[in-house]
Parts: sequence; C-alpha cells; structure tokens
Amino acid sequence: MRTATPTTGSETPPGFDEFFAAAWPFAYRLAVLVTHDRAAGEDVAQEAMTRLYAGWATIERPEAYLRATIVNTAINWRRRQATSRDKLPLVSRPEAVDLAAEELSDALAGLPERQRAVLVLRYWAGLSEAEIADTLGCRPGTVKSLASRALHRLSKELPR
Repeated sequence: MRTATPTTGSETPPGFDEFFAAAWPFAYRLAVLVTHDRAAGEDVAQEAMTRLYAGWATIERPEAYLRATIVNTAINWRRRQATSRDKLPLVSRPEAVDLAAEELSDALAGLPERQRAVLVLRYWAGLSEAEIADTLGCRPGTVKSLASRALHRLSKELPR
C-alpha cells in the first residue's frame, strides 16, 4: 500500500502526473469503446481519473482501479442513455467510414454492457480473463461465459 503524503493547496500527489500522462490515451480510448461515444468517453475517462486522483495515496493498483472505474462509469452512463441511440462513428470521419468497421461497431453497440466490456477489454486492451474478472468484479468463469455469449451473438449478426 502506498503511504499517504499530505498535500497542500494545488500540489499534485507524487507520481500522479507521470501516471496520468502515460495512462490517459488508454483510459480515453477504453472509455470511448465501452460507451460508443467520443464525448461521453472523454467525460467517463475524466471522471475515472478524478476518482483515481482523490484516492491516489491509498490505491495499490492504479491501473486496475482505473480500468474498473472506467468500465463501471461507462456502464452507468449507458444506462442513463438508454433512450438515446445516437452515436458518433468511432473509426473515422462519416464520409470515409469503412463499412465492415461500421458494422462491427454497430454490432458491438448492440451487445449488453458487460458483454461489450469483456470483448473490448480482451481484444482491444489485451487483458487476460483474470484481469477482466478483476476489472468487472466477477469470476473468470463469468468472463468466459460473457465472452462466449457475446461472440456467439456477433457471429449471428455480422456477415461472413
């Protein structure tokens, strides 16, 4: 466990600036992929970093904490947006969208939040089943089940 270092005024906790600079691109992209919305992804990533900053002195595994906070915050955001199905293209400008990538993006957006989170964490973030389970707060067997159901559903929806 990290030792608490008192801060005064606007002083940043030791090591946080370096962690933020290194982790921001990953945090932002993960949040965008899970929310399926660039603006919301930025908000989610900022919220996760804010929470991490607040507990920096006591958080033992900041990378794992950040991933879990992003996924949980994004899932909560998606729940609040259930009536709004408008989304921005994730891959490229609208006039230059790769049709196959758009179909995949749409199919991913149609998955339940936890299934989408498992696929993004596994195939985009490259996490192991154990790391995904830790991030989602579930067992590795649940991760396997969620991934299996998500891949089965995608195989039915996507053309070959």
